[in-house]
Amino acid sequence: MIEVYDAAKQSLGADGFSAFRYLSAVNSLLSNPVSSSLGRDLTIRALGSREKFVDHVGILRNMVRKAGLFPYLKKEFSELSQGERIALDVYRTPFSEDFVFHSMQFRIFDLLKAGRNVVLSAPTSMGKSAIVDSLLGLGRFKRVVLVVPTVALADETRRRLQERFGEVYQIIHHSSQECRSDRVVYVLTQERVNERDDIKAIDLFVIDEFYKLAFQQLKNGTTDFKDERVTELNIALSKLLKVSKQFYLTGPFINSIRGLTELGYDHTFISADFNTVAVDVQTFGVDPNDDEKKLEMLATIAPQCEGATIIYCKSSTVAGNVARELVRLGYGQPFQSPHIDWVAEEFDPDWDYTYALKNGIGLHFGGLPRALQQYTADRFNAGDLRFLLCTATIIEGVNTIAKNVVIYDNRNGTRGIDKFTHGNIKGRAGRMGIHFVGKVFCLEDVPEDNLNQEVDIPLGIQDDDTPLNLLASAQPDHLTEYSQDRFEAAFVQDRFSVDLVKKHSYFRMEQFEQLYSLVQMLNEDEFESLIFHWSPAPGFLKTLAKISSKIVPKAFSTNGLQTKTPDTILAKLTAYLKADSYSAFLKGQIEYTKQRIKAQEKVNLSKSLNNDLKLVSNAFGYTIPKLLGLLEDVVRLHAIKKGMRSTIDYSHVRMGFENFHLPAGVNALEEIGIPIQTLHRSKRMANTPSESPD
Repeated sequence: MIEVYDAAKQSLGADGFSAFRYLSAVNSLLSNPVSSSLGRDLTIRALGSREKFVDHVGILRNMVRKAGLFPYLKKEFSELSQGERIALDVYRTPFSEDFVFHSMQFRIFDLLKAGRNVVLSAPTSMGKSAIVDSLLGLGRFKRVVLVVPTVALADETRRRLQERFGEVYQIIHHSSQECRSDRVVYVLTQERVNERDDIKAIDLFVIDEFYKLAFQQLKNGTTDFKDERVTELNIALSKLLKVSKQFYLTGPFINSIRGLTELGYDHTFISADFNTVAVDVQTFGVDPNDDEKKLEMLATIAPQCEGATIIYCKSSTVAGNVARELVRLGYGQPFQSPHIDWVAEEFDPDWDYTYALKNGIGLHFGGLPRALQQYTADRFNAGDLRFLLCTATIIEGVNTIAKNVVIYDNRNGTRGIDKFTHGNIKGRAGRMGIHFVGKVFCLEDVPEDNLNQEVDIPLGIQDDDTPLNLLASAQPDHLTEYSQDRFEAAFVQDRFSVDLVKKHSYFRMEQFEQLYSLVQMLNEDEFESLIFHWSPAPGFLKTLAKISSKIVPKAFSTNGLQTKTPDTILAKLTAYLKADSYSAFLKGQIEYTKQRIKAQEKVNLSKSLNNDLKLVSNAFGYTIPKLLGLLEDVVRLHAIKKGMRSTIDYSHVRMGFENFHLPAGVNALEEIGIPIQTLHRSKRMANTPSESPD
């Protein structure tokens, strides 16, 4: 069958092409379930070369129907037979008269409509979100929870659902929102699922990218059991399984899933290779560390990238270098927008992001403010930017309309990506209904390993390696007898309660133990610095820096900050907390970097700014508030033992970090694309009063 496919595919671009022979090959492949995916691929390629089939439109139309590609049947052909029109009526979606399912979407929708639990592994281009929208369009699911991996994807999903169902459902996406409707859709990350106490009596929950339930196997053969996001997602799964009637898990390229049956939940697992676009892949075999050769390859690849192109890079620094090389090669195009002037003023005109955007190239990476991420992705999808240079943000499901994908690096930061992740990135090439055939250019060889293609859910497969903080926060019904024994043995010393571990499930047991011992060993002045209930006590930030460097060093080291001594952490904590605003902190750091450059230190403005943005977003906005919450409770325990009756409350300090120096709840507006600088100015204009202690 492969020979038939290869011959037909090659003939499409050759002299003496025969449309009839090509379609005969398509028919033969579609007639065999084993080769139907190959026939579908050839059908899509034929749609991309319609001019070659003008004398055989009827046969091509039949092949489109036989391949189950009903959206293309509706969109690409003006004349349809009575039978084809009836088929389109059958496959029409409940949320739109104009949108029809393809055959695999219809199959999944039918199972879910019948009340079945479904776990779907399918390519990125399959259109899994349309199934969710169609279930909402039925109107019989009143309370639905959608779990997505990132805040950016939550906002993208929120925008889509608000437009389609905003008049029927309340869409909740932030912790500050209260449920005030009997019809509600929660669009949340796993952490926010775990924070809410109103997620009850759920009709359906959906977990997107469900492979993130499994701890990742590393290249050296070990497993990363320290990934707190995996633990949080499993805790969310346990919570949702307990209160929901039905579930739907989706993700790409999974061969099997283990753990749900062990928990007692029946489900239908479907691994589908139903592609709605065709993809051509070229590999160049460049050495992973040959940075010079990779830049040289851009001159070869860029001319072949006609139309919208995503370039995946391991880091924002590499993305900036690639952008500048593309401009040097002549692939920049002047792009004018008031947005560029604003970015130059609020950040810096020499920043890689600003420079790239001026030349019609978008950058998209973690830490980039949400407003800039949204603007860049929207401009790319609108066709204003030809190139979009991304880091791992593209793996997290941000929807883009790209014809081409260049995989510049086989790494995510310093960690290598496996074949699974590589395939996930490749899946961004092409787009149903927009680009029939996508192109993928791989500078390095495709990874050989097959890690992560089997998903083992820790909640359902409990053993010695299952983190105790996961077990502590899981629903009691989901614990095995063995886990219950492990659990009870761990708390026999009664140094801190099970409730404390549940409350701070982000942290592993060894971090609890380490923090408890650290606080116990503080000298008198250091401990006194932790006793306050509004403004930080003298020396607090120094003590916090010392504790942070021991308990959460990766929160700083992964964001470009050295952690050999607490001094560098202290400098950043002090600069941020004492700054008048988010903008004031960044401008201060930019000025400091420029002074270092003038002093001929080996620092890079863009790299330093990108690291500070990631530090604010990841460490200050997420990890430090969680650490402060745990530290507050541990200090209270020690204070009681010391006979101290002082009030200990870090909420004001915690909110300063968590909310970008904004009033509580206002930071939710940042997530929907309003710049933090704009929110600060609005706050000043409104003269919003500061909270004060009782």
